Amino acid sequence: MSTATAPGLANRVKTRLPPEYRDVGKSNEPLAAFLGLFSIGLGLWELAAPRSVSRVTGARFHPQLIQAYGLREIMAGLGIMSDRQPRNWLWARVAGDAVDLATLGAAYAEARNAEDRQKVFASIAAVAGVTVLDVVCAQEHTRRPA
Repeated sequence: MSTATAPGLANRVKTRLPPEYRDVGKSNEPLAAFLGLFSIGLGLWELAAPRSVSRVTGARFHPQLIQAYGLREIMAGLGIMSDRQPRNWLWARVAGDAVDLATLGAAYAEARNAEDRQKVFASIAAVAGVTVLDVVCAQEHTRRPA
């Protein structure tokens, strides 16, 4: 048994996006995509569990400050993931890294005990490592023509 369709209807249904829309929202670089997803994940953690972030990092700041940093991370991540030319969002991550490093430096100076200082130092090392990736990726996207 076959199904009947109106004449010409099958030719009117589009099953593909036009070429100019196929790459919308897709960065062509895996590092940028990784940094965008990393930023969203970190931001969600900071937003949802700021006390957990404090415990893990040793940085004993007000939970609302950590949540504000989480919102900043989520915004940068969404910007990177949705923009075909995410250079400005990548530079925003670099600026955020500078703020994070300054905040962690203050946390190190105010650490209550050796264990917290060790956690903060490890957090500084982790943020510094991600900062290198952010700078490299932002520079690469800046060199590309728009």
